[in-house]
Amino acid sequence: MSGERVSRIRSRLPTTSLKENGAHSRAKGLRLAERRMLLVGGDLLTLSIVLLIVLTVKFPGLGIPFKPQAMRFIWWLVLWVVWLPIATSLRLYDPRQVVDTPTSTATATLLAGFTSLVYLVVPIVSAPLTQSRLAWAMFALLCMALMALWRTSYGRLVSERLPERRVLVLGAGASGAALAGTIDGLGEGCGVELVGFVEDDPSAVGKDYAGRVVLGDSTDLERLLTNLQIDEIVVANDDRELSTPLLCELSDAWGQGIGVIPVQLYYEQLTGSVMVEHLGQGRFALMSGSDYSLSRLWDFARRIIDIVVGIVGLAIVAPLTPLIALAIYIESPGPIFYFQERVGLAGRIFRLAKFRSMVPDAERNGAVWAAAHDDRITRVGRILRKARIDEWPQLWNLLNGTMTLIGPRPERPEFVRELTARWPCYVIRQSVKPGLTGWAQVKYRYGNCPDDALIKLQYDLYYVKHRGVLLDVVILLQTVRVVLAFEGI
Repeated sequence: MSGERVSRIRSRLPTTSLKENGAHSRAKGLRLAERRMLLVGGDLLTLSIVLLIVLTVKFPGLGIPFKPQAMRFIWWLVLWVVWLPIATSLRLYDPRQVVDTPTSTATATLLAGFTSLVYLVVPIVSAPLTQSRLAWAMFALLCMALMALWRTSYGRLVSERLPERRVLVLGAGASGAALAGTIDGLGEGCGVELVGFVEDDPSAVGKDYAGRVVLGDSTDLERLLTNLQIDEIVVANDDRELSTPLLCELSDAWGQGIGVIPVQLYYEQLTGSVMVEHLGQGRFALMSGSDYSLSRLWDFARRIIDIVVGIVGLAIVAPLTPLIALAIYIESPGPIFYFQERVGLAGRIFRLAKFRSMVPDAERNGAVWAAAHDDRITRVGRILRKARIDEWPQLWNLLNGTMTLIGPRPERPEFVRELTARWPCYVIRQSVKPGLTGWAQVKYRYGNCPDDALIKLQYDLYYVKHRGVLLDVVILLQTVRVVLAFEGI
């Protein structure tokens, strides 16, 4: 890297400072969470407008149009309640799915038709559309048509009109490169444009790094922020100490309305997972900031839910067990259940049962990871795994308290030792009870190697940090999709 190129880069920077210019006038792009809110709001508004139209048009046999004072807010509330859980389970607010406009639009349009059908059969608290077939038919058709129009318009808005948030990464190290790769993988749906890097290593300035250019060092930061109209600075210093002058510059930028965010937190916001390989000395940032008393209250409520789900679930599974057992035995004579030791809360070992999905003595030579096309898995076992039926006996663990409905999946002691040796923060998973389903299970495929375990660990640690009512509800809804779509191994 020649000094001439560094000089050319710096010569293109303005001499005016951020303080002199004030906040830049370019319209800031929406954050990922704000884009989701816009999409959710647009969906609900579209459905609400359709219902209002139908209620204010005169149909044969239906005593409307309604006057405003005769309408009930609960009619709209029920419509939203029907829509949101299914839309969430179908990942209609996932940035990777939303950016695929044809697929997102088609899914949302079909769901709008299904929602209108479900809304029709909800008694008492829904709008009285059942008195007129024409009214309901118009409601369904308008829901689908306007939803298709809104989703197509949103896709056009994202790709052509909606500005992206311009991000500058402070530090051209391993964590900065990982963030750049993540942003590239998410695509335009995340609403982020990574402009480049700032790095104090003189040999790095002007070079390409992770697909971007190192634009300068920290002395150029103030001018870069102004010239490039940066919205956010991501601090990816990889545990290197920031100098006092640099901290002052970051504070000034923050005061001017430019976001200053640690790379680990920014990664969490984008992916819903934790940057495990680049936690460094910041692993105690994984501690939840939520109110401890509220967390305890939710844990108590979860225990009641576990008992109810365990009792009801076992009552449903019991009549089906002979049929499952017969299918297992006919193809592969041997035990129906397979018992394993797993690591639970605080590292305690417990036993769980599964319907056997492999040939007998599949692990005669010791514990090994299950492969995607493992020849030890029987044909019946493959079906059981895809539908997660093999996990049903673990409903008993809900009753005895060794597991809960939602949490990180329990792992075998042999694998826990191996994975903890690689990533010491793996033991943090043990700070909560293991679950029948979890954030990692709905966000990533069935793991069958240490690399998969790392990705799942990122999601598990995110759950440990952010667990609560809302995230648990999202996981339950996503679990329905995983089971119905046969997304097991």
